[in-house]
Parts: sequence; C-alpha cells; structure tokens
Amino acid sequence: MGIAITVENYLNTKQVNFDLLCHDYSQDSFSTVRAAHIDSLTLAKGVVFRDEDLHYTMCVLPAQNKVRRLTLNQIFDRHLRLADEDELDELFNDCQHGAVPALGEAYGMSVIWDDELLEAQDIYLEAGDHKHLIHIGSSQFSKLMNDKMHDHFSRIRPTLENHPNC
Repeated sequence: MGIAITVENYLNTKQVNFDLLCHDYSQDSFSTVRAAHIDSLTLAKGVVFRDEDLHYTMCVLPAQNKVRRLTLNQIFDRHLRLADEDELDELFNDCQHGAVPALGEAYGMSVIWDDELLEAQDIYLEAGDHKHLIHIGSSQFSKLMNDKMHDHFSRIRPTLENHPNC
C-alpha cells in the first residue's frame, strides 16, 4: 500500500518535503520503532479522542509516551474518551486497520501536539499501513503543526523510563 492517498494529498497540498521509509511489518508503535531502527522520541503517534458531542481530536505525541488524560481534559475543559477501533476504521478509511497517521487535520479533526516532539531533529509518522513511515525534518513538522494547539500532555510510559530508546 505505501502511503495513504489522503496523507499524500495533504502533504503535497501543504508543500511538505518528505520521504518514505520501508520497514518490516509491525503492529504497534513499539515494534515499529524496533523494525525501523529509529528512536522512540522521533516516532510521532496519533491517538484519537472524542468528546460528548462526537468531536474528534488527535493527540500527536512521541511513541514512547502515553497521554495524561486528566491534563488533556483540563486543557480542553471537556471530558474526552478514547475513540474505539470501529471509529478509527471509519475515520481512517484509506488506511490499514490500526495504522493511524499522526496527521489529524488531513482527516478533518482538531489536533494538539506534545511539546516534547520539539526535541527531535527528525520525525517519523505512520503512512497508513504497517510497513511504511513518513520521514520529515523538524522544520517540516513545525510547518505542519504551526497553527495547531500544543502543550505538554503526555509522559513517558513507566515501563520505558529506564529504556528511552525502546
């Protein structure tokens, strides 16, 4: 499959320079980091939440982190729930099941990104399948996220605190 058509069109419309990195099949962000031989700080994953009005928001954060939902609820002053698998399949209908590109705006949703991503020189994003990543430089990532909300709403998973490059 390679790159999802929605993602490719979005990046081209935004005039973002990117290349595609092929890796062995992987199901989750931890195995993607290992398969692609990249640092977990540089893989930006998208986690989708919805509020009581069915408004979707994508949180973009380093793969090594998890969302602090209480912090996120305070930022938005809303009660956010994790979108379920069926919702994700519908929202990302040109992507393989579970391969969510961290480009929510391309799919019509609000985006908030974690400030910790500023530490990375290179950023990798799911391309829409389980074998490809989009690689962009930090300046291109900043260009994509320039007008999006950002804050520090995630923290490293406790099991990874002693293994930052997992």
